[in-house]
Amino acid sequence: MPELTRRNVLLSTAAVGAAGLAGCVGGSEDDESANAGASNGDENGSENGNESTAGNETETGDGTDGADSGEESGSTGSGSDPSNITIETVGAACAEGDNDSVTIDWSGDVIVVNGTTPAPNPCHEAVLEEGTIEDGSFMLVVDVADANEGGVCQDCVGAVEYEARVEPENPDEITEATVRHVQGGSHGVAVESASDEGGEPTSGEPSIETQDAGCLSGERERNVVVNWTESGISIEGAMQTPNPCHKAVLGGVTVENGQLTVDVSAESTLSEDEACTQCVGEVLYTVDVPLSNADSLSRVTVTHPGDEQITVDADDIEPAE
Repeated sequence: MPELTRRNVLLSTAAVGAAGLAGCVGGSEDDESANAGASNGDENGSENGNESTAGNETETGDGTDGADSGEESGSTGSGSDPSNITIETVGAACAEGDNDSVTIDWSGDVIVVNGTTPAPNPCHEAVLEEGTIEDGSFMLVVDVADANEGGVCQDCVGAVEYEARVEPENPDEITEATVRHVQGGSHGVAVESASDEGGEPTSGEPSIETQDAGCLSGERERNVVVNWTESGISIEGAMQTPNPCHKAVLGGVTVENGQLTVDVSAESTLSEDEACTQCVGEVLYTVDVPLSNADSLSRVTVTHPGDEQITVDADDIEPAE
C-alpha cells in the first residue's frame, strides 16, 4: 500500500440555482438630464446633504445602492484577515463534464482549496468575493471576473480552475469549511481533524464512468479489480445486465469501520420506443473514490445487481499502473 501523506477531502456539492449574470448599463445620460442635474446641483446639495450622509442610500448609475455595493464587494467577513486567504487562477477552458467542484488538501499550516467554478465563458478569472476564518471554520465565496477586457472570446460555458490558500493561526482547530461559487453551488464539509494520523478513512465525492457495454461472452476470471491511486481507490468492474443497452450508475458509497462499500447498479439507456439486442449484457465500468486516511482502510466491497458481492482486502490491493 502506498504511503499517503496528504489528506484530500472532496467536498459534497449542494444543489443550488446558478447565479444570474448582471446586465450592462449605459454610462451616460441624455443632455436634458445632464443640464437639469447641473442647474439643480446647489439646491440638491443644500436640501439633501443631510439625508445622503445619514441614509447612505445614494444610487449609482446602474440603479444599485452605491454605499451598500461598495461595502459588500470589499467585505472579507468578521474575524478574518484577508492577508491569510489568497486565490490564484490556474486554468480556464470550455466546460466538459463537472465544472462546479471543490477539493481541500490539508498541508501542514496551510489549507489548500482547489476548485472549478462555472463562468459565462472561458475568458474569466477567479476572484475572492469574501473570506472568513473564525470559530473553528473557514468560508470562501468565489466569483469570476472578465479577464479579456472586452475582447472576443470563445462562445461556450467556461470552467475556471483556481487554487486558494488559507492560513489560519490554529489550523488544528479548523473543523468545518464552506466554499460557495457565486456562479454555481455551495460545497461544505465537516473535518474531524486536521491531522492525517490515526483517523478513520473518509471518502470524497466518487465518480463512475461506463467504459463499454455488449453481449456477455464467456466467464471472466475476476469481475472486479481494485487499485490504489494517488487520491484514493480505483475500481474496474464488469456486471451482467438483462441486455447490452445499459450503463453503470452508483447506488451509494459508504465507509464504516475501515470498510469501503461501493454499490454499483445498472440503468437502461433505451427510450420507450427503442429495442435492444436480445442477449445477456455485460457492462464494463470504472469507479474512482477519493479517500483521506486511506492507510486505515481494511477492505473494499463492491456490490452488483442480483446480490453479487466482491470483497478485496486492503493488503491485496496493488497500486494502479
